[in-house]
Amino acid sequence: MSEDPGQQGSAIDRIRENPALRSRDDSGLWAIAIGVVLWIIAIIVFAFFGDRISGIDATRALQISIAGAVLGIPGLIIVGMRHRRIKSARDPKGHTPTHR
Repeated sequence: MSEDPGQQGSAIDRIRENPALRSRDDSGLWAIAIGVVLWIIAIIVFAFFGDRISGIDATRALQISIAGAVLGIPGLIIVGMRHRRIKSARDPKGHTPTHR
């Protein structure tokens, strides 16, 4: 695929200049939130049904699930704060400033 020779700059520069080209929110908030929910589901499964699952150490699996949820919650908070800070730093047209 060849680019139009009349367009200057990289694809990233064009996306920064035109927010309509962005296909999704890349802050990572959804990924972290889904991960935390899945860890919590794993906690419930291993806490109530871990002894019925053969071939695993249910206690260790429960501990790992708890660690995943406990580490994911502050991660969600930190990334959420970062996302809000970046969003508030954008100019009125929705562009992210290039200087920091």
